[in-house]
Amino acid sequence: MENMVLNFNYLQGEKIKVMAHPPYSPDLAPSDFWLFNYLKRGLDTYPDITSLAKMLPRELRSIPVHEYQKTFEKWIERMKLPIEHHGDYFEHLL
Repeated sequence: MENMVLNFNYLQGEKIKVMAHPPYSPDLAPSDFWLFNYLKRGLDTYPDITSLAKMLPRELRSIPVHEYQKTFEKWIERMKLPIEHHGDYFEHLL
């Protein structure tokens, strides 16, 4: 708990806006709504865990920076929805 307070104080000191964070939702986690689907496309071509483990870092580096930026922007918009709707159902708005 003390680390959270220190982190919050640091962010405030750096003039970084802190948004209220809604409860966990797979609709809000970028890895769930974008990255995992992106990576799963070719998983069946790797016969074992070793070849898969070698592929993942290479695949992550091959994703264009603008895709990560676009996803971050979408994530910010998704984070606003449950806050604006006071935790009510919002999936139909995505």
